[in-house]
Amino acid sequence: MNKATIITDAIAYIEDLKKCVEDLSDQLLQMDQETCVKGENMKHGETSNTEREMKNWGITQPEVEVIHVDGGRLWIKMIFEKKKRGGLTKVIEAMAMLGFDLIDTSITTSKGAVLVTTFLEVIHGGTFPNAAQIKQFLFKVVRNV
Repeated sequence: MNKATIITDAIAYIEDLKKCVEDLSDQLLQMDQETCVKGENMKHGETSNTEREMKNWGITQPEVEVIHVDGGRLWIKMIFEKKKRGGLTKVIEAMAMLGFDLIDTSITTSKGAVLVTTFLEVIHGGTFPNAAQIKQFLFKVVRNV
């Protein structure tokens, strides 16, 4: 193979990848629209399947647990219902806004419920807030997600 053939093949491959991205984006958009329609069709006061599933697991409201490990390090566990797009991003941004670096984070979703466990530490020079205050702040965040 010469350089021209390699470049031609690379261009064709990149175009195929772009087509795949477009197709997947269209599928995601369609799924989001279907989710919105289902949400709008729910009657006022009716609980979602996710909410019922979480109640079956013994989770009646979002849960937040904050444990001070040592120095400027914390371990945080949050469980909440995934209601709309971008909610997880808001939770991560809230932790960053508190002045923490996320060291190790695990995110698990199951049937619309989200479990986030993270180990984080204060960014150099930052002050260390009270664990109870952090828990209260994050609880408000996940409740509004």
